[in-house]
Amino acid sequence: MKLFSITLILIALLGLLAYTNPKLDNYDQFISQRITEETRKEKDPVAGALGSLLGGFAANLMTQQTVRKDYVFFSTYDTAFGNERMRAIGILNNFYLTEKPEFKQGK
Repeated sequence: MKLFSITLILIALLGLLAYTNPKLDNYDQFISQRITEETRKEKDPVAGALGSLLGGFAANLMTQQTVRKDYVFFSTYDTAFGNERMRAIGILNNFYLTEKPEFKQGK
């Protein structure tokens, strides 16, 4: 009986992971939110406003450059733009950045 319970819990956990494996559309929303958050940190109000307005467009362009690998229970996302690269893992409807770009600020 104990083995049956453990097996049932394991199947339920794997089912939950498979069901909550985020899609590319979710990644697009994640990128858009990240762009909006980063532009709000800008000290220049014009740059912040432009970033908020164009964040969705930029996220869409980045998503088009993204390669998603689906492993049923989680997915990996590899986005390349220019010489920069961003990598993330999507699991349980959340994204975790494993590598993010280092943009250099101009003086």
